[in-house]
Amino acid sequence: MKIEVDFQPIGKHVKIDSGATILEAAQEAGVGISAICGGAGSCGACRVHLDDQEQVSKPNETETDVLDAEDLTEGIRLACQTKIYGDTRVEVPPESMTATQRTQVEGDEIDFEFEPPVEIKDLSLSKARSTDLQADFERLSAVVSENGRPAMQCRRLNIIKQIPGLLRQNKWKIRAGLRGDELVSVSAPGAPVLGLAVDIGTTKVAGYLVDMVSGTTLAMKGIMNPQIAYGEDVMARITYSTMHENGLNILQTAIVDALNELARDLCIAAGSNGEEETPDYQPSQIVESVMVGNTAMHHLLLGLPVEQLGLSPYVAAVTSPLDIKADEINLAFSAGATIHLLANIAGFVGADHLSMLLATNTHKKKGVVVSLDIGTNTEITLIANGRMISCSTASGPAFEGAHIRHGMRAAEGAIERVQIVDNKLAFQTIGNVAPIGLCGSGILDVIAQLKLCGAMNDKGALDEKHPLIRRGEKLLEALIATGEITGTDHDIVLSRGDINEVQMAKGAMRAGIELLLDAAGATAGDIDEFIIAGAFGSYISVEAAVAIGMFPDIPLDRFRQVGNAAGIGAKQALLSTTRRAEAAGIGKQVEYLELTVSEKFQEEFLKAMYM
Repeated sequence: MKIEVDFQPIGKHVKIDSGATILEAAQEAGVGISAICGGAGSCGACRVHLDDQEQVSKPNETETDVLDAEDLTEGIRLACQTKIYGDTRVEVPPESMTATQRTQVEGDEIDFEFEPPVEIKDLSLSKARSTDLQADFERLSAVVSENGRPAMQCRRLNIIKQIPGLLRQNKWKIRAGLRGDELVSVSAPGAPVLGLAVDIGTTKVAGYLVDMVSGTTLAMKGIMNPQIAYGEDVMARITYSTMHENGLNILQTAIVDALNELARDLCIAAGSNGEEETPDYQPSQIVESVMVGNTAMHHLLLGLPVEQLGLSPYVAAVTSPLDIKADEINLAFSAGATIHLLANIAGFVGADHLSMLLATNTHKKKGVVVSLDIGTNTEITLIANGRMISCSTASGPAFEGAHIRHGMRAAEGAIERVQIVDNKLAFQTIGNVAPIGLCGSGILDVIAQLKLCGAMNDKGALDEKHPLIRRGEKLLEALIATGEITGTDHDIVLSRGDINEVQMAKGAMRAGIELLLDAAGATAGDIDEFIIAGAFGSYISVEAAVAIGMFPDIPLDRFRQVGNAAGIGAKQALLSTTRRAEAAGIGKQVEYLELTVSEKFQEEFLKAMYM
């Protein structure tokens, strides 16, 4: 039996089978409800409000463990645990929504040689006559093969189908896109030929549309990764893909559909840039794309098995660079478009980190250099004493607001900056609107300010006697905003439990840095440059990160925040075969240090827990 679920204030409706959970209904309707734990019920992030609970299941043991009696009385339920048996209205509070997050697409650019892998040729062919009956494709191939080029190949029938019409409509002139000896596109003379670079993050996706004739960036845009609806971190998505029937296909379809929509949006944006004679851009004009992501995102895009990534020794299905045709994974680009995927370094250090190393020229640097990309996972590479060593730490969820009572991602209403002013915590929100929660940069600022003013000690314990600290229902907490001024009518606080989550996240990151230094025979004081990439890394206060011990205490002028370097590296690999070859070389050069087998990890982790 089909029932109707009404999601408010989003205003979306969906018909779904009776017995489905609210989260499953939301996923079907395209409503973004946070599912940090992948629907296991342990995180409590998917809280929703029900005015009427007559048509839903009774609270189960998982819900009663996470929600208190007052919550349940007021109609607060967990979307992942609550099953629906009749028409139901669901209210999704702001803090439970995967709101459009501030996505980082900008990054530091460097100069490089423009050497696109696709060569664009505007050709004039002799007209077919009764005395010259050469077929259209062979006629085109003969012109292309002049001057000693190898015979032209075409591996997509849809390209051959276009040639007769284009030749006769354009007086036997045609624009051909050649990738080596392969014909990958045909179009009218002067028509746009496009490329697309994409950084597929666990949380965010950044896309860059470029002109493959000139190398100009035409448009760029960031969107949320829709796979968030099935789990906010890598392990949750691996679990979803293995525990749900057709789970791998569902996750692959979600990201492919999002990439097709992103390509359409970028083409629309490029075509409305204010110039009088802007061409009509279409995704079908994309002839080459470079896509990067961590190893799990890479595998989920291609539909490769991911179960082995979640099991020791965490082995990837493939780490080599790959070229695949776009239509193999249902990307709606040019019929002959190629998707190039940079190499993965290891099971938990993917092509996105390699792309970041390329964009920052880390592989060419001298001295001791740390390059760190903070995301849902943090990947770190150290250059020292002739070696390039990398590792991965599971640190991102707390910095994205996960497992923090009033944490959220960097969306409108998130507190992003905090300072002590007149003995009170003053704050700034994204969008300068009423606060609804704390994003990662705000969380770090609060902790750093509490440390600096003496309200928190080196162990992360709060001082109940300090004026900024009060006793909450269960733990001591710092009051940041009262319910009178928030957008939720509830106080926004940071508790001792929240601080512990950050301690574990920053402890893992700092332990990774220290173990890399130890493996290379270097110390923190030897660091000449400390590069911080990623959306979160772009917005944090370096001073705050140093103050709580997340980063080494070195001079601030040695730190450099570079934005979305992974996306910039993908764009470089799209536009330069030399840079693409460099990326492949980096993949072979980097050594991988698996922290889970390190005897020193636990010792360094416990030391790094101190503020």
